[in-house]
Amino acid sequence: MNGKENYLSALHHGNTEWVPVEGEDLLYCGFEYNSMEKGPNGGGEDGFGVPWDAPDSGGGAKIPAPGKFLLDPETITHWRDFVTIPDPASYHWEKDAAEQLEGIDRSAMCVDYGDGNGPFERLAALMGFQNALIAMAVEPDAVNDLLAAITDFKIGCIEQIARYYQPDTFTEYDDVATQMSTFMSPSAYRELISPHHRRIVDAAKAYGMVPIRHCCGKADAIVGDFIAEGYAAWASVQPCNDIVGCLEKYGDGLCIAGGYDTNGIPGNTSDVEVMRKDIARCFDTYGAYKGYIFAGFIILPIDECESVEDVWAPTGALAEEAVTYSHEHPIAHE
Repeated sequence: MNGKENYLSALHHGNTEWVPVEGEDLLYCGFEYNSMEKGPNGGGEDGFGVPWDAPDSGGGAKIPAPGKFLLDPETITHWRDFVTIPDPASYHWEKDAAEQLEGIDRSAMCVDYGDGNGPFERLAALMGFQNALIAMAVEPDAVNDLLAAITDFKIGCIEQIARYYQPDTFTEYDDVATQMSTFMSPSAYRELISPHHRRIVDAAKAYGMVPIRHCCGKADAIVGDFIAEGYAAWASVQPCNDIVGCLEKYGDGLCIAGGYDTNGIPGNTSDVEVMRKDIARCFDTYGAYKGYIFAGFIILPIDECESVEDVWAPTGALAEEAVTYSHEHPIAHE
């Protein structure tokens, strides 16, 4: 097996020759590259008309411009007067795909399309997290109507993504949790958010993509919902969750990709020895479970770096160290 084959076999709950490492023989496409979702590089309006900033303090990662939202809990009931849903077919998918896939050997490299701003994140981009949660509580019908329109847009994008990228996997980025708990109650999630994820998953599967759910924060209370929605994996699972408990309970039905302490010292260092220690902890603690995939990232403080690019640089070293460790300590699963 190469890295792509080993990783995809894990996602299908098949045999693996070593504990997969997210990033090994894996190409990430889409995500912040897609200006319709995240605005242009350096900041600007996205396809919905939401202005985005790209502060150096966040390593250049784009965020909705604070205080410049299009909606609030009072205007949500007539959101069509304020929000324009873009036409997916109007975007330059073919050009983006050609640039991102140039020279890629698809037999050896797994291609993932990362779709930023899932239904809840898009709602928050339009009105801010606090207002989004208030609107969910006081105007659930209007919120559901807007989320349905967002999901229709997402499904239209999936059609274009399938045509031009033909990715092996499709990762929906939709953070619904803090480091303490989900933003909303599990019941509110199931009522307002989950049905729209099911539609997105169904569309991705219809085009042969393996659906993956990215969700930072403590979301172990709704892992069963991720499975019911049809996702093959939950990615960027942080140690604030009961990872062992999730693997023991759900490992046969959902891959858990994560484990690395991204919010602790290991996630804020360029010290390779610190990385190796936490990598070993992950493999020793979680590697025995068939449903485990190592994943993690590092973001250095901007004041410790010479450029914005340096903020993310150690993540590459982390992936290399994890791949080395995984191959030097292979744990096969059948």
